[in-house]
Amino acid sequence: MAFARKVVLVAGVGPGLGTAVSCLLASEGASVMAVARSVRALDPLAAHARARGWTLRTRTADLQVAEDVDRAVRETIAELGPLDAVAILAGHWHGGETLLHRMSDEEWTAAIQRNLDPVYRVARATLPHLVERRAGSVVLVSAGRVVRWAGSVAYTIAKGGLADVVPRLAHDYRPFGVRVNAVLPGNMSPDLGSLDPPSADRPIPLTDTTATAAWEVARAIRYLLSDESRWVTGTLLTVDGGQDVGGAAPTPR
Repeated sequence: MAFARKVVLVAGVGPGLGTAVSCLLASEGASVMAVARSVRALDPLAAHARARGWTLRTRTADLQVAEDVDRAVRETIAELGPLDAVAILAGHWHGGETLLHRMSDEEWTAAIQRNLDPVYRVARATLPHLVERRAGSVVLVSAGRVVRWAGSVAYTIAKGGLADVVPRLAHDYRPFGVRVNAVLPGNMSPDLGSLDPPSADRPIPLTDTTATAAWEVARAIRYLLSDESRWVTGTLLTVDGGQDVGGAAPTPR
């Protein structure tokens, strides 16, 4: 299997994308540590993994708290072995004020802290281990342009900053053999349908009214974490069915 003997930390697991990424990687042989703020998203995931015989462990941690993050990383390595890859999925949609001069301090701080702080905490805790091994892949999650602009101005700045920092990190960590990329999803549907990864053997109509399925974003993350993308770094991969490029949706055949 593609991820056999690979250890992957998936940080920021929720009932949608984080669960999809964890299940997809574990189903392909990865040893996965799924980290979430509460057990609500982790308990169904852990139960399904046990039923399928996957190597998937769970930990609770507040990704805005350095001590929580450092503990989760230490326990991942102690239990599963050295890290090969890291997916940082934490983030939170913030709607509301779109004019900067009308935004409150509280609105600004919440959007920045909830979308950028977890990335900083997890990256700071995991990158030294990848640097030491001189190999590894880190994938961040920003948002497609349409999604970024639909949120508050603070959300736009947070997600835009996250996208902008990826080439910088890719440049800085390239000498150490560590790749850094990001996925930019469209409006995602939280409904997975099942915790078993669905087949990708048929096309999906590229319509403007179809939400981006979490499984489609998970497949993109899986690619960027895998050795199949070993020559890819600094990339921003938009996964939105063409929402960002606009135009008329294809005529159904």
